Amino acid sequence: MQAIRATLAATQRAFHECPGALSRSTRSASSSSRTACASIVVRGEPEAELAASKAADYLAQRLANDSAASLAIFFAKGYGTRSAGVGSLLKARLGVNVAVVGCNSEGGVIGASEEVQDETFALAALAISGSELEVYPFHSDSLSELPALSRGNWNQLAEGRGAALAMCTLPMASQDDPQAWVRLIDVALTPSGASASDPQPPVVAGGLAVGGQAYVDGKLHAAGGFGTVLQSTGSARVDPMVCQGGEAFGPFLEITGVHGDHIITQLDRRNPREVLQPILNGPEVPGQGMSMAGIFVDPTPDTSFPAASSAALLSAALGGRPSCLLRPMHAFTDEGHLILSPLTDSLPYAVGMQLQLHCFSSTHALQELRSRAETDLALNGGRPPDAAIIISCGARGVQLHGQEGLESSVLREVWGRQVPTVGIFAGGEIGPVGLRTYLHAYTTSCLLVRL
Repeated sequence: MQAIRATLAATQRAFHECPGALSRSTRSASSSSRTACASIVVRGEPEAELAASKAADYLAQRLANDSAASLAIFFAKGYGTRSAGVGSLLKARLGVNVAVVGCNSEGGVIGASEEVQDETFALAALAISGSELEVYPFHSDSLSELPALSRGNWNQLAEGRGAALAMCTLPMASQDDPQAWVRLIDVALTPSGASASDPQPPVVAGGLAVGGQAYVDGKLHAAGGFGTVLQSTGSARVDPMVCQGGEAFGPFLEITGVHGDHIITQLDRRNPREVLQPILNGPEVPGQGMSMAGIFVDPTPDTSFPAASSAALLSAALGGRPSCLLRPMHAFTDEGHLILSPLTDSLPYAVGMQLQLHCFSSTHALQELRSRAETDLALNGGRPPDAAIIISCGARGVQLHGQEGLESSVLREVWGRQVPTVGIFAGGEIGPVGLRTYLHAYTTSCLLVRL
């Protein structure tokens, strides 16, 4: 858990002034007779029950002409334990069969294509109605075991058809390791027949919410890991989009010496400071920003794919997944060795890994977000998602960009309309790099739903 905690440590509308103001997304549907999505943000309402009532009434109205909602996701800011009734109220208003999941998020919420960090009280909610999307919520008190699905079991999931929203609440027990927990979900979602000819890496995204009160399918939990599996039974699909915010520069370098789990003693068989200082002070640096190391982590011995084939890696890259995992560079030791944030507890830096420098900044983060959203759009025939679940680092948003809503504005421009969204500003983000899912910092990680 030391690696995880070290990584995390490294890390307007006119209604704004009106208490209880509503921010609403337009309804999104690929076929209004069978699918629909809607989202809302209630800002400035100090009473959790009233905020939930406004959200539930709006969502129910937007979906009134369609089949009942199959999934509702909510995140609440500022209410503390008073948010305990939000989930049950949404469930009562949207229908007994709807699966409702959500929790507190004191770092801020995202919804209806808006971002809310500065408001004291806010509630964001998304409702999805889809006849070709099955929902399997889950919760576990301990992150050491695969959580049970409340409406089925992992074995009944169709191979290669499931994606997972995976959330953990902060603070968490000292023995809990969210990276290991996500690894269990990765394995459970990996098709048993995955091969070089049919590469299908798992789809898992989510984050660490600052706050408790996790509501999962009718039950309230003080803390733990929770979320839902989304399984397509037809043409519906759920795709990940991970934006780490860095622009690569400089040559590829091989790690040829390491000490412990987060100190590199040699790059290309030379002293790291002697190798990196000329690059960091040279003409290739793409502007001002934080220096990060991009580590190419695939293939690895514990990958879900038996051969970690080049075909699987190529498929992941062509699908828009990042190829390297970004970690902050902290300092050089007196000997010139490079100190980095650890990768994971189970995956130390190792001889033979490739490294490339990256520059992280607001400009680069927005450029990458636009580029990855455009890639996703192109891969889906120019069709924007019907809904998006967005988990963004608490160090992005206002802290990085200087104002609320810039990233949501970029997505709205790329998509060409206001897509229903829900999400949080997190204390750690979960999303895929290459063939596996990792815990991130300074990242925006999304699940894009098309019905």
